[in-house]
Amino acid sequence: MILLILIGSFFIAQAIKPFIGLPQIFFAMILSATLGMLIPNWKFGPTIRALLFAGIPVVLAANFLIGGSRILEAFKLEGMTAVMSYGFFGQVFWMFGGIALLIFFGKANNVRNIAPGMAGALSHSGLTGACTAGDLGKGAATRAPIMINVPFFGHVFVFSILAASASRDALMVPWVLLIIVIGIILTAISLRTLSGAKGDDATEVKGLMQFAFGWQLTAVFGGFLILSLSGMPLGYAAMANSSALSHFGLFAAIQGGMFGQNASELIAFIFAMPFLVHPLVFGMFGKAVSNKGVMPSKVVYPLFVIGLIGVLYSLIVL
Repeated sequence: MILLILIGSFFIAQAIKPFIGLPQIFFAMILSATLGMLIPNWKFGPTIRALLFAGIPVVLAANFLIGGSRILEAFKLEGMTAVMSYGFFGQVFWMFGGIALLIFFGKANNVRNIAPGMAGALSHSGLTGACTAGDLGKGAATRAPIMINVPFFGHVFVFSILAASASRDALMVPWVLLIIVIGIILTAISLRTLSGAKGDDATEVKGLMQFAFGWQLTAVFGGFLILSLSGMPLGYAAMANSSALSHFGLFAAIQGGMFGQNASELIAFIFAMPFLVHPLVFGMFGKAVSNKGVMPSKVVYPLFVIGLIGVLYSLIVL
């Protein structure tokens, strides 16, 4: 099955390439998510289980090991300080900004909501692994696959617009603004749904699906927009945004050459930067697990503000 998806996605990507340079991973994700929707009762065999719990983490760990070992040298490259800084503070901003919305407006302060919701909303590589492995509780593990797959259909917009932008070497701002507005509207609807859930499982899942889709569009395209307005080149903006969200789909697309060879060679170093934030992120989730699933909101809000200040500093000063 895996080979069929990979071969099929390769040929589809090659057929579409003369019209738009979408990466192979885009079609692999769409095919996989569609198959999962069509055959929901399919049980994973040993190969998929091995990839999920060993193969994928090992590949990511190898990238971070290489990138982390040379991270100081990356700062010496022209324009990299702003990219690395945004990757670090952007992780704090988008992660805890989303959590703050879920807590304050969505009244959904429980790890069963926050963990899978943010994993899906950011396509966050580390949080996705923690959820699916069961580290954040049974509720998060059950809901995570749903939330992670929902934004994959949003990748139709993400990769289509970004591929067209990459071919022009300039962000398609009108389309990006439209997607951001849609994302904000969906996020607002999701928070209203969650606030009225009152612990009902079906309503919470519905609200989290809306949030994962809406916040994904807002974070991805909002990040690209502010980076573009700051004057950062598109390839650098892609690396910074991928790093800030720990977005594994965007990471794979960059590594596959969607934004040029230079970005492809540098992304391992840039993507390692937000992992300096991960002890804080997982520390907060660990605290929530030990506190009956409730995350300390008095810490979340200041972290969001710190992330906002850091993002503004990286965009304006650096």
